[in-house]
Amino acid sequence: MVEERYRQHATIITTNLVYDEWPNFLGNRPMVEALLSRLRHYCHTVTISGPSLREPPG
Repeated sequence: MVEERYRQHATIITTNLVYDEWPNFLGNRPMVEALLSRLRHYCHTVTISGPSLREPPG
């Protein structure tokens, strides 16, 4: 899917993992590096810090 959309359409992906954690999660380092190469080329990465809005308050 990413290959087909690469430089053709906007794609939004949300995750709670930083880029360095993707290979550990997905397991195939060469494939993940190729995926991230395409995702991060011409991309804007927005990092949001703070408490989760899904968890009930303390």
